[in-house]
Order: sequence, then structure tokens, then C-alpha cells
Amino acid sequence: MKSLFRSRLPAPLETAQTKRLSKQFHLPEEEIEEWYERFQHCYPRGLSSKEFVFYLHQIQIKNGKDKRPTKSIVKRLFRLLDINQDKQLDFEEFFQFNILINQGSSENKLKLILSLYDKDKQKYLTRQQLENVLINMFDLLDIPIPNNGLSERINTILTRGNFNNQNSKISWHAFRTHILDNSSSFNLLVSNDDWDYLITRF
Repeated sequence: MKSLFRSRLPAPLETAQTKRLSKQFHLPEEEIEEWYERFQHCYPRGLSSKEFVFYLHQIQIKNGKDKRPTKSIVKRLFRLLDINQDKQLDFEEFFQFNILINQGSSENKLKLILSLYDKDKQKYLTRQQLENVLINMFDLLDIPIPNNGLSERINTILTRGNFNNQNSKISWHAFRTHILDNSSSFNLLVSNDDWDYLITRF
């Protein structure tokens, strides 16, 4: 007779998935399993968008920042991370994001930022909106911001890419393409080197 009661214990992580994540991120299998157990304890049904907002805020507090990321950016980030588009983050989606923010390079974090509007090829932003998105995401992903800020560096990149009409809106897709296709502009955003040195170097 089939039992009428279902076990409340989560299904264990499949061995193949554990081995794949262990190899991909160079972590012991035991550590992957510990991550999975904690995730299942906190989010047995997956991480919802509302829970994601709270989780990001806790990360900010842990990093000594009490600034909440804007809702529009969080929504975009959640959609980007939700690869299977089921409106929740499963373990692997959650895990990969955490590995990025905890161990990822500034370069890989910037690539994630540049992917924010991949599904909206017609996204246009004002010069100030563009800077706000970058500053908010740099802050959220804990990418160091130069002492003199990002403004001058963004202006230099916009000039190099011929986005120099400050009165018009800027295509995010064109901006993203320029950054990814030009290593000097890419490095300008993530480098902590002295500003004058960077200008003479590039």
C-alpha cells in the first residue's frame, strides 16, 4: 500500500550535480553538500523575489553597508539569475550567485552587470541613470569604487565610444557591446589604479 504521507526531508543533491559543481568551482564535495543543506533549511521551496530582496539587504549589512539596492535593479538581477524562469532561485542558481559575490573577480562581476538588460535590446538610459546602475551594482557586488568615483571614467568611456551627446539617452546594449569589445574601457571601470596613470596608459 502506498504511503499517504510524504517525507518532509529534502531530496539529497544528486551525486552528478555535486561532482560537477565541485569541479567547476574547485570546492570539496562536502562543502557543496553543506551549502545545499543550508539552502534547503532556509528556502525549501526555492528563493522567491521577496526573499531575494531581504537576502541582498543582509549581504549589504554584512559588508558594512546599510544601503538597500533599488527595486528595479534587484528585479533585473533576479530575472537574470533565474535561468529556468520559474520565478524562484533554485539551489544551483543561488549557489552560483553566492560564489560570484564571495569569490568572483571584479571582471566577472562586471560581466554580470553588463548582462542585466540582455533581454531588453531597446533599453535606453540617461547619462545619470547609467551611472546610478553601475554604482548601485558595484556597491551590491562589492566591487571597489575608485576614490574619485566612477563619473570621470564613465565620461571617458562615453567619449571613446562616441556616446558624447549628453542630452540623449544611451543604448545599454551599445554601451555593453563597447565595454566588452574594448579591453581598455573594460579595465578602466574595474581598475583601482590612479586615474592619471590610467589615462596616460590607455
